[in-house]
Amino acid sequence: MRRSRNPPDEAGEAREKRVWFSSLLICLSELFERVAYYGILSNMADYVTSPCFSHRYHYPLTTSWVFMAGAYILTFIGGWLADIYNRFCIILTSLCVYFVGTVLLIVSSRLCGQSPDERVLLLYVTGLTLVAIGTGGSKSNLGLFGAQQYETSGGDVNVKLQRFFHWYYFSINVGGTIAVLGIARLQNINPIGAIHGNEVICVSVALSAIVFVFGRIGNFYDPQQNSTRELLRRNAGGLFHQGTSGEHGTQQQRKMKTLQLMMIFATLIPYYAIYSQTQTTYLFQSERLRMPTGWNEMYGCAINSVTTLLMIPLMVCLVYPRLTAKGVKLAPMTVMGVGILLSVLSVLAAAIVEAVRRPLVKNKPFDQLVGNQTVHAADLTVFVQVPQLVLSGISEVLTLTVGYHFAYAEAPSGHKGTIMGAYLLVWGLGSAVSLGMADAICVGVHVPGKACVPADLNVWQAEWYFIALAVLLLATFVCVYSFMECQYRSEDTVQTQDEQESEGHDPT
Repeated sequence: MRRSRNPPDEAGEAREKRVWFSSLLICLSELFERVAYYGILSNMADYVTSPCFSHRYHYPLTTSWVFMAGAYILTFIGGWLADIYNRFCIILTSLCVYFVGTVLLIVSSRLCGQSPDERVLLLYVTGLTLVAIGTGGSKSNLGLFGAQQYETSGGDVNVKLQRFFHWYYFSINVGGTIAVLGIARLQNINPIGAIHGNEVICVSVALSAIVFVFGRIGNFYDPQQNSTRELLRRNAGGLFHQGTSGEHGTQQQRKMKTLQLMMIFATLIPYYAIYSQTQTTYLFQSERLRMPTGWNEMYGCAINSVTTLLMIPLMVCLVYPRLTAKGVKLAPMTVMGVGILLSVLSVLAAAIVEAVRRPLVKNKPFDQLVGNQTVHAADLTVFVQVPQLVLSGISEVLTLTVGYHFAYAEAPSGHKGTIMGAYLLVWGLGSAVSLGMADAICVGVHVPGKACVPADLNVWQAEWYFIALAVLLLATFVCVYSFMECQYRSEDTVQTQDEQESEGHDPT
């Protein structure tokens, strides 16, 4: 008896280790990719106002928002293509496009340091476009590819997936922190620094592709076995063989589920509009506060990332296990709702800081060197931003991390990439909404002769912009999100009861 049972146990343990190792490499690949992405984003606004661009370009904040929006909007297309074609090939191709884009950024930096001309802008914009395309194809599929390895895993797969997405988001924030504390420091406005920073970014993308290929070796799950193409082939076969009404009903349920999930994600657009502020207006606000000697404006963003890095192990290793032991099971949308409310508090805290800061700049301003530019700052310590950054970090763990798991677990077969892409799509739409609202607020407060989305927060009343974001998110949460949550949970209960009855169980 023992001899007959030991081999399967040993095989199962070996399988578990290989699945764990494969998913670990996927997380490492995502880490390197995020180093590159946030390395580009962190100094984008300062770089486009450098001598290479300042004589023709005056909208640095708009550049950051448009880049973020474009990259995340393209994730929907990337996820959809991966559902139809081979997910591995889509990711690898996207990383190759990403790599070419970073090479163009290096060339642009070199020309900027030698003889700036029209080629600098052309190469920079082309490079950013390729990076956005590469992000769209890789971002929507890397985490999904890692999660699919657990489809062949034993035990409670749902718990393992929950842990995976938390550590996956942990790796994202490690990459972002490295970019903020390392590359942003290296890649300053000085053209030589920009060259070295872009070289590190290029190497990071190459490492992401290499590690991903190694992560593909030894995995067990074939992501194409439930692909859209395979499901369409089965449905086409059913047209000639007159599939059962049950099969037709299942197809309709998939369509309804997909539509319902997209509606839920659409309600998160205001949340992502606030989330995008951590890399844009929060950054410019910190530049106009009193910073300690040796302090970089990007260190404020690092506070947000460090909060997230501390919260994830706390939730995975302590909070969730204790809740499970006590029989408490929190619905994903409930946890995400708490994160949404914390995000409202974050942007309101930013509004308070801005309302206090701006009058101080007018009454007692002092000049502060940021990069190689001098800005008018308020005699108010930059550490007043800590509450808004900490609240934003906690909100990320409760909303974004749980959202990844929710999107994967609830997505119908054959549409997981599309649903994950839709989840990230609203991320980009949130950036677009924040840009539109900034324009509206700027026009509303009558800023004469200034760009409607300036990097200099001293020339517009940004506190009203923060308040408008908070009101929009809170109204969406109260009027739409809470309703969608109740409806989704009630329908999920009815579906569970129907499944139990079909299996011959009494739901009571």
